[in-house]
Amino acid sequence: MTPRFAFAAALLGFAVSPVFAQDATPEASPPPADREPMTEITVFGVRSDPDRVAGSAHRIDQETLEEYRYDDINRVLNFVPGVYVREEDGEGLRPNIGLRGASADRSQKVTLMEDGILIGPAPYSAPAAYFFPLTTRMVGVEVFKGPASIQHGPQTIGGAVNLVSAPIPDKTEAMIDAAGGSDAFRRLHLRGGSRWGDTGLMGEFVHLGSDGFKQLDGGGDTGFEKNELLAKGAWNLGVGTLEVRVGYADEVSNETYLGLTEADFRDNATRRYRASALDRMDWEWSGGRIGWSQPLLGGSLKLTGYAQNFTRAWRKFNNFGGADIREVLANPETPFNQLFVGVLQGEDTDGVAGSPDDLRIGTNDRDFVASGVQGEMNWEFGERVTHLLQVGLRFHYDEIERLHDEFAFEQINGQLVDNGRSRAILTDNMADTEALALWLRDEIIIDRWTFVPGVRVESIRSTIEDRLAGGARDNDYTVVLPGLGVSYELTADLRLLAGVHRGFAPAAPSVTAENDPEKSVNYEAGARWQSLFGQFEAIAFFNDYSNLTAICTVSSGCSPSDLDTQTNAGAVEAYGLEAGWHHSFAVRPGLSVPLRLTYTFTEAEFGESFVSSDPQFGNVEAGFELPYVPRDRANAMLGLDGGKWGADLSVSYLSRMRDRAGSGAFSSSEGSDDFVVLDLAARYQVLPKLELNGRIDNLLDEEYVVARRPYGARPGKSQVFQVGVVYRY
Repeated sequence: MTPRFAFAAALLGFAVSPVFAQDATPEASPPPADREPMTEITVFGVRSDPDRVAGSAHRIDQETLEEYRYDDINRVLNFVPGVYVREEDGEGLRPNIGLRGASADRSQKVTLMEDGILIGPAPYSAPAAYFFPLTTRMVGVEVFKGPASIQHGPQTIGGAVNLVSAPIPDKTEAMIDAAGGSDAFRRLHLRGGSRWGDTGLMGEFVHLGSDGFKQLDGGGDTGFEKNELLAKGAWNLGVGTLEVRVGYADEVSNETYLGLTEADFRDNATRRYRASALDRMDWEWSGGRIGWSQPLLGGSLKLTGYAQNFTRAWRKFNNFGGADIREVLANPETPFNQLFVGVLQGEDTDGVAGSPDDLRIGTNDRDFVASGVQGEMNWEFGERVTHLLQVGLRFHYDEIERLHDEFAFEQINGQLVDNGRSRAILTDNMADTEALALWLRDEIIIDRWTFVPGVRVESIRSTIEDRLAGGARDNDYTVVLPGLGVSYELTADLRLLAGVHRGFAPAAPSVTAENDPEKSVNYEAGARWQSLFGQFEAIAFFNDYSNLTAICTVSSGCSPSDLDTQTNAGAVEAYGLEAGWHHSFAVRPGLSVPLRLTYTFTEAEFGESFVSSDPQFGNVEAGFELPYVPRDRANAMLGLDGGKWGADLSVSYLSRMRDRAGSGAFSSSEGSDDFVVLDLAARYQVLPKLELNGRIDNLLDEEYVVARRPYGARPGKSQVFQVGVVYRY
């Protein structure tokens, strides 16, 4: 047993067992009796967390999720200001989420949780989020930014996203949600549970699938199938509650990193080259939690023990034997590259093993383990000065094993055939991390003032062993992350807020160098105003990085030799504005028109010059803009609510993003496109327990590039529709 584990076990061992926190958000405290409470602020169907009014926190509630019934977290997060996504496959299978200028690549700089517990496959050792739970079964999505993110580490620079699952119901309830649509889309969602005296049980199953909206040259499936199974149990035992949760999930998706040349994309955005016919992701996830909660020492205790395993194998096209796929797709008209473009499209190769036109196809095998113990104590005390004090502790362990191989294939009569070349091993390593985190947060209410001081301490020890190149290294460090949020109730309708905190993201385990963690000092200031004209929120933010880092991934275009290496980019400034407005107009009795608007402006620039092997950076000069950070992002939601029926229109805009650091204008064949996408949803309550619904994504069938990394232009989702029925008992 390591010293850190022994220390954590000693501190947490007085409890019977760890707890699963069903509701990740602590309950709000009542305001002092001598002042009138503010109405809860709602922005675009996103409810600000009432006990974090001193910081930026939003919640997408169950009503909004059920209005649109999105299965794609990317589209859900469009409703929240300060959040942006870099789409990849059009289905949201592996989201790239960024907050306030932090890198969106594989959501590495965002703390991802479900019901307050880390869900990343290895959030310290390898934070790239190749696994993400199905949005379909969630009843809420919470986003924390600024000082509100301190208690939700390890990544605290951008913030945290917490998925809220359905609780065990207080009485017998059941639901069937079935839908079908274009491209053989299908969804089946079953949920049921009840309580009997001191016992509560709930089970849930989701199946989601599609044949895909892309067309593979020569025919073939470009879709996916995903399943999730979850069971929860709760037992009241004396003064406490024991809770147990187990789950399983899997996915098979015929997905690829291979995109198109610029000309081919503009001719047919949903085309897929025949060279990607064998590409396939196959993964399985299993996990469980066990917990205990009870009143203790005048407060409330919650303890959580959790463990999960994630294994994935992604077979995909990597490159050619004698040409760089990036150069081929960027300059397809040169005589040399024309040969390779033809092979991508299905023309025969020369059939000679070891020739430049060999197609290199390999499988990236990765196995992840993550487990830990997390405890929280909450107290509320005081009269004239009210305190909501929280102390938390978490010991976490995670590891990743990587084995990446590669074979050579030929194109023969439109089929990919192994040419017998011996298997090449590209990557073989193992990394693990032990992390002990301690946080303290106190919400202090004095008359019209609210002060929220907090501090987080992370003590981290990571190791990595490179079995292919040889060598191993340890990295051991401790960081202290203070923060303070302040708000002032200027009037009953207007609240001012400000905050500052130190941001942090763990360093990548590395054999070749002592990598530094990412650090910044983050500031925010703004106001929330409620009136007869609606509810308004505006928050300005400034993230002052002393060291911005990036971890090289295949999705960012890194070569196998550079995979998972870290770039230390030094000083960076990211700043911007988040704004939102919401109002519901009463047209007549029984009919209302809700309108919600959000807008986010972001600028992010490097403060130092450097050279990086990460292709997103390259040769960077001070003043260059960061890649894949949109300058403008906006969303409008317009609804009609007639009680038994309703219709909702979501209009999302995202400005162009660079795919490589740079300055000034960049050509239309670089980076992503700017685009406006409309989604339309409708529902009708046929019977008290029976609802019909439908949705059209990309109503105007817009074609646009969402990413060019790692290999060529790839599209956002084309126009698709679905119709469904929901029955509740």
